[in-house]
Parts: sequence; C-alpha cells; structure tokens
Amino acid sequence: MRSKRFGKLTRRQFLTLSAGGSAAAFLAAHGIVLGQDATPEATAEAMRDIISEATILEQGEPVDVASYAKEPPYRIGFSNGFSGNSWRAMALAYIAREQARHPEIGELIIVDGQGDNNKQVADIESLMAQNVDAILTIPNSGTSVAPVLREATQEGIVTIPFNLPVDGTDYTAYLGTDPTNKGARLGEWLRDALGGQGSIVALGGLPGNSYTAAAWAASEAILAEAGIETLAFRDAYWEEDRAKVVMADLITAYPQIDGIWCDGGQVAAGACKALLDANRPLVPVTGDDYNGLLKLYAEVSADQPNFTFGLIAEPTWESAMALRTAVAILKGEPTNSLQIIEPPFITVENYMDFIQPDLPDGVFAFNDLPDEELEAIFAGA
Repeated sequence: MRSKRFGKLTRRQFLTLSAGGSAAAFLAAHGIVLGQDATPEATAEAMRDIISEATILEQGEPVDVASYAKEPPYRIGFSNGFSGNSWRAMALAYIAREQARHPEIGELIIVDGQGDNNKQVADIESLMAQNVDAILTIPNSGTSVAPVLREATQEGIVTIPFNLPVDGTDYTAYLGTDPTNKGARLGEWLRDALGGQGSIVALGGLPGNSYTAAAWAASEAILAEAGIETLAFRDAYWEEDRAKVVMADLITAYPQIDGIWCDGGQVAAGACKALLDANRPLVPVTGDDYNGLLKLYAEVSADQPNFTFGLIAEPTWESAMALRTAVAILKGEPTNSLQIIEPPFITVENYMDFIQPDLPDGVFAFNDLPDEELEAIFAGA
C-alpha cells in the first residue's frame, strides 16, 4: 500500500475506542495483530487513523450527553441526501468501515434521498418511526431538513448533520469543514493567481445547497473587492460530466475566461476538460482533492503554462467521524456540539503528496483507505 503523509497529530482530544474485544476484532479484521499482553495505550495507538491525526477544532457548547446516554445495542440511521458521485461512494465505504469498530451498533439503517428534498425529509421521518437512537445526515438543503431534525432532537434522538450545514442549531452536534472559511481561502488564492484582475466563471454543487452558497458568498466578496468580474455562476451538481457540459456552454458564451471557481474537484476537472476540448488554454482553478484533477495536472501541465490550482480537501471520512461521534454521545462520553475539520490546502507545489496515479479519477485523495478497498469501490467505474 502506498505511503500517505497527512501531518502530525494536532487534536489533543479525539474519539477513540477503549481497548477490548471490539478493538481487537477490528484490528484483526484489518490485518493488525497485537500480543495478548498489549497495553491499552498500544491498542489505542494501533487504532489511530486519519480522523485522530486530523486537525479538528472543538467548538460550540458541550453536548448534554447524560440526556442521550443509554445501553447498547444502538440503532442508528443515516439519511444520505444523494449518492450520485464518488465522494458519496467513499463516504459510504468509510461508514461501513467505522461500523465494524463498534459492536455496540445493533443496526445501521442507510437511506438515500436521491437529491430530492421532500424525499429526504420523509426518509428522516421514517427513521424516527423506526425508533432509531441516532440520525446522521448529509442534507441536500439545510433549510428543508431543519424542522424535522428539530423534531427528532426534541424526541431525544441524537441528531448529527455533517458535511453540509443545517439552518439553526436545533440538532445535537454538527461536524465538517467550514464553508465560509473555505470560500475565503479559495477566493484569496484565485485573486492572487489572477494578479487581482480578469474575469471568471463559477461552478457549484447541487442547486440551493448551503455549502456552495456559503463558500461562494465568501469568495465572491473577495474577488469583487479586487475588481475581478464574475461572468456567470452555474450549478454543476458536483458531477464531472455535467460540469463539462455546463462549461462548454460558458465557453461558447464568453470568449475570455481567465479563471474558474469551483467548490468541488469533480466540477473543476470537468470544466478543465471542456476547455481542452475547445482548444482553449487552461486557467487557474479551485476545488478539492479529486484525484482526477490531480492526474489531469500531471498529464498536461507541461503544455499549459497558466494551469494551476488551489484546492482544499473535503474529507470523505466525515461519515465515519459522524458515526463515531454518535456512538460516543450514546455512551455518555464528552463531546462538543461543533467540530470543525481543517483539511490540507493542496497546490501544484505539494500535490505529489496526495495524487494517486494508479487509482481511478473518482478517488478523493485525502483518505487512508487501502488501495484494495478503493479499487473495489470503483470497480467497473
């Protein structure tokens, strides 16, 4: 398996499993064998993973875990807003991997909103009717799911939205990256890459999603202040093929595009491939840790002097972190209501630390899944 370098441990308090049967079973299942006399410290060290190594800021108020604590087994539901791209495929792999760590979980129920806000609300209502102890969710719309999450929380169910923010604070805990901070950093990078001038197009994710809205608002303010013109903003659904079609239309409409703002690397890769198909030069672009974009740079950058990127990783392991947090709360372990991940910033200077040239484009590079598992996820893709 390739070596992955993700930095030193910077989070002093992170969720770990206690030494015992569950840890030993998980380690054995993944080819890690400790002696019978292994200390709890040695077992905990062996259980360390990318989550425990990540920079995660614990913010908000402490969760009142006493009001949620109960004896296992736990029934936990996951309302996935949609499952239509490779990021979600890896997130599902991570949550299954995390489930294997926890014999306390009696049942994990996963439902797919299929990109439909009404269906996702109905899915969460169905999970409530099944008497789950916790509900995890990646919301399609932070506005649409807010009322039903409030209702679930009031009924004593642990509610953990993650990845995409939810309106208000009527949930147990939220975790993910900060879209406003991400947008500001991407906006600053793109401004500097363009020398404070020029015209750009912007491509987002699902229509109306709160993450793209917050990230783009922060970026747009910085770019506008610098005098950089935004020619158009389009939804591209975090899908490479759809972004390629959207970008082709923009290329036809605008003869001069100096930069591309994206909050997703799939979208950035699709936009760049549309430029190549149109025999237009590649330009500075933003996004995240999509392997296809990194591979594209390695392939064509020698002939594209203006092609550069500023990327902020979007961890696919947020799903595992959400499940781990839910179990911790149900066990009565101290947890904060807001956990903000600070992922790495990837540029052309350090991208070789992340690129996975022998794996599919759909892989998101900031991960610690074995190559064999990633190959299985993307088999036939």
